[in-house]
Amino acid sequence: MSQYETIFIINPELDESETEGVIEGVKTAIESGGGKLLKVDPWGKKKLAYPVKQHSDGYYVLLVFESSPEFVGQLNGHYRVTERIIKHIVVQFEGDLTELTPGHAAPPGEGSDSTSARPFENSESEDEDEYF
Repeated sequence: MSQYETIFIINPELDESETEGVIEGVKTAIESGGGKLLKVDPWGKKKLAYPVKQHSDGYYVLLVFESSPEFVGQLNGHYRVTERIIKHIVVQFEGDLTELTPGHAAPPGEGSDSTSARPFENSESEDEDEYF
């Protein structure tokens, strides 16, 4: 089994319980597809770089999971049919789960070195619409 990370953006107009339901739906899809969740990190509502489906904000969620490579296509299919998810991406995970995620600030005194960031590789997407 390989490790993957996925970031998806949920429609910002949903209330808290609806947003949590969408997150639970993705988690259930991963687990029912034979995957194992390693990390769930809701980043919260953030401004989008450009409008997506007429939204200027979105609720970001990062998940890290293990699964077979074949499951990635199924997860992308789940995203496509879930209307409340306005954008998504799934990439192979090569990071360290103990490090801070990009959505959080570094502790005081620790700077971030953008030159050490790893490049993202898209594992499955075929549509231009799939990229952030």
